[in-house]
Amino acid sequence: MNLSTYGRGLLATALLFAVTGCTWHVSPGAQHGTVHPDDLVFPEQSKAWQKEGRIVEQNDVAKIKVGTTKNEIYKLIGTPHFQEGFNSREWDYILKFYDANQNVETCRYKIIFDDSYEGILRKDEFYATETYWQPASCAKYSQFTQ
Repeated sequence: MNLSTYGRGLLATALLFAVTGCTWHVSPGAQHGTVHPDDLVFPEQSKAWQKEGRIVEQNDVAKIKVGTTKNEIYKLIGTPHFQEGFNSREWDYILKFYDANQNVETCRYKIIFDDSYEGILRKDEFYATETYWQPASCAKYSQFTQ
């Protein structure tokens, strides 16, 4: 296959985005490990690859704190529901919880990661620095249940 210079450039760009985990909805500041609450960007739910979200256990979400690694988060609540790759500085989820009346409540959950990651080859990790909920009332799901 003979690719033109333009085609090779497009292919290289696509591979770069795939490897780096580039997202199109990055919140300003996320690349530095912190986001001002007024600058949060929650992606449109229609852009999720898992549009319906996922029912999760509240106690699993409650284990996610500052310092939790991406690997630990992945084991607790799975992959993010948008275009975030492993090297992304933020992950977004559509999480569903059962309320006291067994109704399902849908919440948006964003995790911001630190900016000190140097690569898996150095046995480095991404660590959660901040978490946010939309609507804010969903923050109650960050608490352990009895």
